[in-house]
Amino acid sequence: MTIERDDAALEAALAAARGRTIPPDDLVARVLADAARVQAEQMAAAPAPRRAGWVQGLVAGMGGWRAVSGVSLAGVAGLAMGFAAPDLVDAWSGGQIWALSGGAGTMPEIGALWDGAWEEFGDV
Repeated sequence: MTIERDDAALEAALAAARGRTIPPDDLVARVLADAARVQAEQMAAAPAPRRAGWVQGLVAGMGGWRAVSGVSLAGVAGLAMGFAAPDLVDAWSGGQIWALSGGAGTMPEIGALWDGAWEEFGDV
């Protein structure tokens, strides 16, 4: 059983679709004008790039903010330990601070400061 189809109408529609039609000139002009307007808006909306400051360059050179915070924490901890217990820091260094300071120690004795004040200013 074969079914014969009349494909003449389909072939005519496909042939019409394959044909080249040129759009009207006013349509092309409107599309090009709209495209030029959109391109001009996009170009005007682009912000100017900012230059990075010297602080950002320094932070980037150290490895970012995480590295800067680690170095800062280590520095503050070292200062706190040095002021809180200078003799302990000298012991941790194996006596190197005492040796490098020429035996003067890390902090002057408070009594020596008072003795100098008594001699200079008298009874305060």
